[in-house]
Amino acid sequence: MSGKPLPRKLFATLFVISLSSISPSLSQLHAAETVALVKEVSAELDLAATKALFDSHSACFVDARSEYVYYKSHIKGAISLSKSRFDEQFPDFRQKHAIETFIVVYCTEDSCGKARNVARKLMKNGYKNVRVFSGGLIEWAHAGFPMEG
Repeated sequence: MSGKPLPRKLFATLFVISLSSISPSLSQLHAAETVALVKEVSAELDLAATKALFDSHSACFVDARSEYVYYKSHIKGAISLSKSRFDEQFPDFRQKHAIETFIVVYCTEDSCGKARNVARKLMKNGYKNVRVFSGGLIEWAHAGFPMEG
């Protein structure tokens, strides 16, 4: 090893993985620390950080894809706030979710772009704690993580 310190995002990912392999309850005890680190590191999340937020129930998951594909399958517990119907769906979302809510937006995959678009719209409407899960539903499903639909 070169002796250089690990970048913070890599450190956070390794930290979460190591905690979850020790004990699920131990990783939940440290979820708040992980969420705090994720908040300051990047506007985009990798699979490990996204799963840690899911497991700790620390975020509201938002599916930016069309309602049709959302109803076919989505991350378990996610809310549909599609790019195409954002203006219609947002008032209801705003009523149910405080401005301080930590939000993870995703779409199909990294190249999709809908998640980044919805994240920008949420931030323009005052939400500050918005992150994009860049791997999207494809990466989530390939990992075998909880889905419904």
